[in-house]
Amino acid sequence: MTKSTDAKDARDLRAELIAAAVAMLAQPQAVAVPSLRSIARACGVAPSAVYWHFPSEADLRSAVLDAEYSSLIESVEAALDAAGEHADPLVAAGDAYIVWALDHPGAYQLLFESGDELPATRAEHGPRLQRRIVELARRVDPDAPFAAALLMWSVWHGVVSLRLHKNEWDWGMTAQQANRRLVSALTGTRPERR
Repeated sequence: MTKSTDAKDARDLRAELIAAAVAMLAQPQAVAVPSLRSIARACGVAPSAVYWHFPSEADLRSAVLDAEYSSLIESVEAALDAAGEHADPLVAAGDAYIVWALDHPGAYQLLFESGDELPATRAEHGPRLQRRIVELARRVDPDAPFAAALLMWSVWHGVVSLRLHKNEWDWGMTAQQANRRLVSALTGTRPERR
């Protein structure tokens, strides 16, 4: 039985539709936003109710991608803010990135493993995250911080992708320990112990 979507229904169905799609992305799956029908079912409404809040499936997808990209950026920024002056900011950013991705595997796959072009989402959120990583990467290579940032990002993507797709392997270390070793190798420092 579906729920009413008229004005008497005081809940914020738009937010609930986004939240239902985000919840469905909590499990690794084919790289796609869940169908409108499955999102509506998760909210207990008819599929047509989605169109009261989103003109098209592409608009819903864009809202979901915006929500997830924002969540990732907020996680990285919060980790950097909380790191303190004695912590390595590259380690803090990498740990936050890796933890977020492993906690949001479907969203990570949609954002970063999808062959689909996501121009509006990347145009809005990409530069913000990219600037933060380039700032941090100046320590790795002050003369070519953008190249160093791409290297760091590639390392983090590799850790996440392998953990998601090869979770049956015996890694011998946590993802965060791997991040510390990789940052250490790139910066020429001894890895932090935790």
